Amino acid sequence: MAKPRLLLVDDDKNTLDGLIKILSRDGFSVSGVLSAYDALNLISRENFDIVLTDMKMPGMGGLSLIHEVRKMELPVAIVVTTAYSSEKTAAEAAKCGADYYLKKPINIEELELIIGKLWEKQHLIAQNPVAKEKLNEIRNA
Repeated sequence: MAKPRLLLVDDDKNTLDGLIKILSRDGFSVSGVLSAYDALNLISRENFDIVLTDMKMPGMGGLSLIHEVRKMELPVAIVVTTAYSSEKTAAEAAKCGADYYLKKPINIEELELIIGKLWEKQHLIAQNPVAKEKLNEIRNA
């Protein structure tokens, strides 16, 4: 199975560049942007399978980005990362439609495992229209 196309969104250029370098080296097709606004612009022009976004960014934050992406009804998985993790922020991210929540600093092995699970889930949903409809109902509830 081919690897998913990733979009990374983080306002910290060093973090973004480091993740792009590591994930590209590991065979992923990766694009990266420094803001949620740039992410929405890119998502409107290109297809991505998984979006990895920071929670706290200037201007539009990660939760607003998730909300906007979910309104587009795209078959994209979303992983939220944050240095300020708590049960409350994890619950907020899930309520907005995040598929997974990761605490910074990011463990690359854990991230790649999560990407693999989300990619497999997307393939299963694509093959099963009933599961796809049920997932859309859950997200829109």
